[in-house]
Amino acid sequence: MSGIIALAFLGIWFFIAHKLTQFFTSKINLKIKGKWIYPLVFVLVFIAPIADEIIGGFQFRALCTPENLLIYDAEKVRGKGLRGQITSHVMNNRILPIRITQTEWSKPEENEVLITHKILYAGSGWLGHLIGWISSPLTFSGKCDTREYYEMFDKLNIIEIN
Repeated sequence: MSGIIALAFLGIWFFIAHKLTQFFTSKINLKIKGKWIYPLVFVLVFIAPIADEIIGGFQFRALCTPENLLIYDAEKVRGKGLRGQITSHVMNNRILPIRITQTEWSKPEENEVLITHKILYAGSGWLGHLIGWISSPLTFSGKCDTREYYEMFDKLNIIEIN
């Protein structure tokens, strides 16, 4: 059902973008108007509602690297008993809000963090907020995690201490 609604919205927006483009290009001086101006303005008008998500997607993918998601030294953690602590915060200094859930693992008697694992969640752009029921991006997957973290505990014989 949501696919049908999305297609209907896309069709309506296509028509509105076409009319807006006709309006904008009719106001342009005839000396600079060429065959390329209509397609250029149409593309800009058509992607305007999701432009923040397109730019935010590039920022999100730049943060979503294996080096940023999981930090550990295999030799330091092999066979150790570790205690985890979960924290969460939101980065609002990006085009889209990005929530980071971070788990830090350390020995119970020490303060040195031996494993840092992050999961990133991107929020929706202004169109998603306007619609109201969309909390994740429309143009890309809004979650970033690494499978290596979940395999690491068995692979390195790490014991979770409560």
